[in-house]
Amino acid sequence: MKNVVMPVLISACIVAVPAMADPIEPSVAPELTVPKAMRLLQNQGYHDFRSIKIERDDHEIEVEARNPEGKRVEIEMDLFSGKILAVESD
Repeated sequence: MKNVVMPVLISACIVAVPAMADPIEPSVAPELTVPKAMRLLQNQGYHDFRSIKIERDDHEIEVEARNPEGKRVEIEMDLFSGKILAVESD
C-alpha cells in the first residue's frame, strides 16, 4: 500500500505547483504605417505634410503639416492607435 500511495502523492504535488516561467508580453497592436497615419490625418483635414518622424522609443509619430485652417502645426500621434496626442503651432 505504501508503494502505491507515494507515487500518487508525488503526482498530485507536481500537478498542484504552478509553472514558474518567464512572463510573456501580451501581443502588441501593430504599428501604424506612414501611409495609414497620413490618411488618418487627411480625414481630419490636415494636409501639406512636410515631415514625418517615427519615434519608436516614445511610441509616437511626429508630423509637420498644415491644419484645416492652413496653419503650420506639429502633430504627435500614438504609434499604435493613431490617436492625436498633441497639436502645437509651428
